[in-house]
Amino acid sequence: MFTFFSNLADAFRERVAGLSPRTQVAWKWDLLSAAFAGTYFGCIWTFAFRIARADLHASPAQMGWMAAAPALGYLFATFWARQMDGRAKLPFIFWTWVFSRGSFMFAPLIHTPAQFVGLVCFTTFVFSISSPAYAAIMKEIYPDRQRGRLMSVVRMVVSGMTLLTALVMGRLMDAGLPWQTSFLFGGVMGALSAVTFCRVPLKRIKTADTVDRVSTREFFRDTFGILVRNPGYRWFTLSVFVSGFGNLMATTLYPIHQVDRFQITNTMVANMQNITSIATIATYFWWGPFLDRKGPLLTVLCAISINLIAPITYAFAPSVGFLYIAAASWGIAQAGVEIAYLNTTLMFAEPGKAAQYQALHSTFFGLRGSIAPHCAIPLMQALGARNAFLVSFSILVIGAGLQLISMRDYRRAALG
Repeated sequence: MFTFFSNLADAFRERVAGLSPRTQVAWKWDLLSAAFAGTYFGCIWTFAFRIARADLHASPAQMGWMAAAPALGYLFATFWARQMDGRAKLPFIFWTWVFSRGSFMFAPLIHTPAQFVGLVCFTTFVFSISSPAYAAIMKEIYPDRQRGRLMSVVRMVVSGMTLLTALVMGRLMDAGLPWQTSFLFGGVMGALSAVTFCRVPLKRIKTADTVDRVSTREFFRDTFGILVRNPGYRWFTLSVFVSGFGNLMATTLYPIHQVDRFQITNTMVANMQNITSIATIATYFWWGPFLDRKGPLLTVLCAISINLIAPITYAFAPSVGFLYIAAASWGIAQAGVEIAYLNTTLMFAEPGKAAQYQALHSTFFGLRGSIAPHCAIPLMQALGARNAFLVSFSILVIGAGLQLISMRDYRRAALG
């Protein structure tokens, strides 16, 4: 652990050199917010699916709704982007993060699986509102050539705090600590992540009363028209949709398979989360510079290719030990995906349209995320867990092929 913090300090000193004073201040507040967010994730999301299935005995259908919940709000991403057009973005971040993450402070009132699923669905729906605003803020506060490196350190902090928190909370809960207490503490940390992030300095913009805003019809037409006028982004969107569909099918089945096949405990869940976090942290040192050197499109291709390891491992795992291999590969892949998806969107985005591009990206995430989990459950019931994981693997392979087409079209456009 000392090595982690030593490496993180070295990365911080290396990356802060040469930044403008404004960017340095923004990055430091982003890092503090990330520390609170990582604690929130470690307290809540590390254990949420296991608690639902093993402690509250949620049905497969309820587990499907939990898996789909993060995507439901993103179906309205273009509408959220329209509401933010010409307005300050930080208030959207503040209120959505406070209400979504802070709602877990009401966890002591939850006693049934229906209540638990309802809380999860509410919080993730509200959180989705912030997506276009967050993309626009990242575009503003970090220079294009340094964004990958700076964001990678922020994600290291999130993963590191998630690791430490999950390590402690998993053992405390197995020793008798009510999960409601862990969730309450996580809700407090989540609210603090919103408060600190909103200290990020941004340029003053004109208010909605003084800027010219196009009609809602024109805004939607222009946003979805991106897929017509930007072929590289169109293929990237299709690649992300297909590979993301396969990944969401698999991740819906992971916690069910863990409980039903291997009867895992909270400590085992925490151990898998820690392996994922360590893999994520270690590879962020590589993903950020790799993205800045090679570009986000190649980063996406590498990440989704690595992600192929997880479903194929679950398909043939004879013991729980093999799930740790899948956890490591998933952590490596998600580290690359997390910074590459956003940076690819910002790379394709026309000036002043970052929020619209992110809204389009989020809308398709909402579409696949709303459908995929509800396909995964009946697929597993009809074909068995192994074949369901193999179907997910095949879909991920197709997504990787579509990403190659996106890279080809982008290079053609650049040369043209």
